Amino acid sequence: MKFWISKASRNRKIASAHTVAPRHVSAKVGAVIAIASMIVAGFVTSSRADEYVLGPLDTLKVRVFEWRPSTGTTYEWTPLSGEFVVSAGGNLSLPIVGTIPAAGQTVEAVADAIGERLQKQVGLQKKPNASLEVAAYRPFFISGLVATPGKYSYSPGLTVLQALSMAGGLGPSDPNTLGIQRDALLSQGDLRSLDAERMALAARKARVDAILSDSETITFPTDLLARSENPLVAKMMEEENSLFETRRRSMDSELESLSQSKILAANQIKVLTAKSISLEKQIDMATKDLNSVNKLVSQGLTVSARQIGASQNLADLEARSLDTSLALVKTKQDLAKFDHDASEVRDKYRVDALTEASELRGRLALNTEKAQTTRAVLRNIANRSPAALAAIDNDGSPTFAISIDRHVGGVLRNLKVTDNDAIAPGDILRVERADAPLSSQLAEKAIQ
Repeated sequence: MKFWISKASRNRKIASAHTVAPRHVSAKVGAVIAIASMIVAGFVTSSRADEYVLGPLDTLKVRVFEWRPSTGTTYEWTPLSGEFVVSAGGNLSLPIVGTIPAAGQTVEAVADAIGERLQKQVGLQKKPNASLEVAAYRPFFISGLVATPGKYSYSPGLTVLQALSMAGGLGPSDPNTLGIQRDALLSQGDLRSLDAERMALAARKARVDAILSDSETITFPTDLLARSENPLVAKMMEEENSLFETRRRSMDSELESLSQSKILAANQIKVLTAKSISLEKQIDMATKDLNSVNKLVSQGLTVSARQIGASQNLADLEARSLDTSLALVKTKQDLAKFDHDASEVRDKYRVDALTEASELRGRLALNTEKAQTTRAVLRNIANRSPAALAAIDNDGSPTFAISIDRHVGGVLRNLKVTDNDAIAPGDILRVERADAPLSSQLAEKAIQ
């Protein structure tokens, strides 16, 4: 990227500066001298120099020469020779010629512009030749998750890996930062445990809510369903569904048993009622028969033994009617008790669900409070040392994304790079988390 002249050419320049060409020099010799002067005043560039585009803070070494055929010497414009810095506005300010736009131009283009501007300013017949080389490149910057971020001097051929080495490598190296990082890892571990507990509690709560609402199936919350591909979450939901079905089958079995008993009791009531009606008819008939026998006995038309038999038959029927009535009353009581027992079965499962719901509310509240406290700790760590938190992934392993902010065609672009990609002057090398930009939102991202 430099423009230079050979040592031999310089020697020829010095010699020619103090020697006047004789008048008899041939045209051929004059042509040779002219070519030599062009070598002195011109510049040789590498392929990389042609590609390099100047920018603010580049330091240029400038030398301007003029070939004077009348004396056969090369004249150097001393006021224009020296090192000059491209301003923040992208201009190169030189004596005599004034301000020349440099940013976004190649070295060759600026050199031509200097020669043309000097020719116009001074009124020279022939354009002088300017020799330019980059004496010092504008710096590049490294920011983010490196040991020593900051401004660094650029050298040609610099790669991303070499630049990171200049900044002390990836991640923090301060022992205090490592201690903070350890605290962050512990807090993140606690947060993961609390998150797993919260998911389990949410799955249980969904089951309890289904029992209390007498639903046929469990309706899990959307945030739990969104993570159903997670084996742990899927197992939680499966276990809660299994427990829900088991308890529901158990309750249905008890209710079915009571229902069958209730049907039997109802049928027994029907039988006892019919039996009671039959016995009432038999008692009525036995009473009439006893009255007839008593009348005959009082008239002396029958023996008393028949009277005794009729009385015993009536007493037996009345006893049987009384037993039937008692059995009917007991069966009706049992029937009412079956309804009560069914209600108790439902109430028992509901009370169990209400008790579990109350416990879950307390545990969820405690889980939320602990999670908020842990997040507050992580936010505090992020405020004190963002690099300590941002340099680690949720599983504790370092994870970095490396990119470059570079002006391309006058537009600032963010380019993803690898270790062997080249650094250009003025670049901003960013080292960030692999899943999030290094910004004020990083702390929140890291603890969610």
